[in-house]
Amino acid sequence: MIFFLGKKIGMSYIYNKNGFYIPSTVIYIYNCYIFKNLKFLNNYFFTLSYFSSYLNYKKNINYFKKVGVNKYDFLTFNLNDLIPLNIFYINQKVNVFGISIGKGFSGVIKKHKFKSGDATHGNSKSHNKPGSIGMCQDLGRVYKGKKMPGRLGSKKIFLKNLKILKIDFYYNIFYLNGCVPGFKNSDLFIFPKYII
Repeated sequence: MIFFLGKKIGMSYIYNKNGFYIPSTVIYIYNCYIFKNLKFLNNYFFTLSYFSSYLNYKKNINYFKKVGVNKYDFLTFNLNDLIPLNIFYINQKVNVFGISIGKGFSGVIKKHKFKSGDATHGNSKSHNKPGSIGMCQDLGRVYKGKKMPGRLGSKKIFLKNLKILKIDFYYNIFYLNGCVPGFKNSDLFIFPKYII
């Protein structure tokens, strides 16, 4: 199983042959090299090294990640080889892993889509309150998992079966159908679902 490190550039759109509007996410794929290969028991491992001039905050520093692959994928690559992007093709489905945008401490209306209280009719300073959260004397506690205010976002998100709409091999740019987690210039991991 091979994956690629990419950077989210932003959102765009593409019109298909029928003239329908398709929202897409533009992703830049970093150059991926094989830095070191190891053999551990019956599993074959190799370390992927990513480097690009776009990483201004990581100048002259590579990103290393150890990935487990099967025997046949291991034999197709050698040390210091650049893994080509031609394993991707149009309408191929890929999996994307990233971290969602952190939105800080949020209330129950924004976080859990609660309904706001009445603006008038005796409502005093409880327009956006969550309401009752527990019992009085019987049990007298709050159940675990109760929807409460708290930190929103900044979580690990794994999306499956995102379709590739367009590929620019010259600039290493992919157009994926729909949205992906993360903010602009955030790192993403792209897993090709089928390698041919």
